[in-house]
Amino acid sequence: MAASEEAKSRTSGIYYLIGIGSLILIAGALYMVKSFSFYFGVGVGAASQSISTNTPIAAVPLLQQTAYSLSAFHVGILESYVIFLVALGLFGSAILMFIKRGERGATIQRYHFLHFSFTIVYVLLFIIIVSAFYDFFQPFYLYIYYLGMGLCLAADGYLQYLMMQPTARSARIKRTMTMNPSKPFSNLVALQEKLFPNMSGHLCIVDKHFNSNALVNFNRAVDRNITNFSRITILTSKEMLDSGFSTNLIDFGSELNGSGIALEVKLMDDKDAVEQHERLMMDDNTAYKIPPFNIINKRAEHITTVSLKEAQARFHYLYTRAIKMENFAVKRAREGEKDGNLGERKQQG
Repeated sequence: MAASEEAKSRTSGIYYLIGIGSLILIAGALYMVKSFSFYFGVGVGAASQSISTNTPIAAVPLLQQTAYSLSAFHVGILESYVIFLVALGLFGSAILMFIKRGERGATIQRYHFLHFSFTIVYVLLFIIIVSAFYDFFQPFYLYIYYLGMGLCLAADGYLQYLMMQPTARSARIKRTMTMNPSKPFSNLVALQEKLFPNMSGHLCIVDKHFNSNALVNFNRAVDRNITNFSRITILTSKEMLDSGFSTNLIDFGSELNGSGIALEVKLMDDKDAVEQHERLMMDDNTAYKIPPFNIINKRAEHITTVSLKEAQARFHYLYTRAIKMENFAVKRAREGEKDGNLGERKQQG
């Protein structure tokens, strides 16, 4: 079982609990809207009846408190609408978290933070509302509120703890891996077991010598953990684009698409390809300086962690100036046609 599948299996129960807690809070918010609307309606009715019959509201003790609290109930209705919208945000973010369960990276962390934020806002609004209208809530319903908020807070805290675990585990792994040229097979096994299990999300590679051999090594190294990734982007150079490499990339991309993983290959600008000597690989959380992938398991070189922010900035710069592989192939074909037509004209002339 891939690492992401194991994580999904381990956390699915937590996501179910957080979904149940979110549903309870939505139901509680609806109950608030109903209750305040009811009390407000009763108060308005009592006031109207008092005016039409010229009877003091104080003469009806059961309606007196409600009628005198009309302005407060009006505010309560508005607050209950707000807390209902917050509850919808809770449930929506819970659904997103469930869909992305088992993944690591900035996206799922944002969903966790979003749900946690909605939970905190809900709790604060609930405290404000209940402190002002405690006498109008039945204790039984308050306990249901407490259950929903407790489930959400506990689940949010536990999920945050789990999200921190991969980072802590990665920190314990050597920040430097050394490739032993005399052990090419063991080097690939080390990449499979120590590097790629701790990467996920959008995998980006900058390697101007990424060719068919590099693709083979990459596939062998990442195969066990391929489902950790939602997208793979490779920046290479035009010199690597031959018919064999193009065909291999098409086949590899088709396999990835079958697993719901998008593959994009772009060719660096000529000037960038000359200047970009450093090979980089990064996901949503970590960046590495790596040897060329075509000889990554045969070269006595280190794989070291580098600044993620700087690596992402460099990748973005190269990416925006690069051309898609398929676009370059079309461009080259058109240029070939133009050169052929020009040659025919010269011969005819």
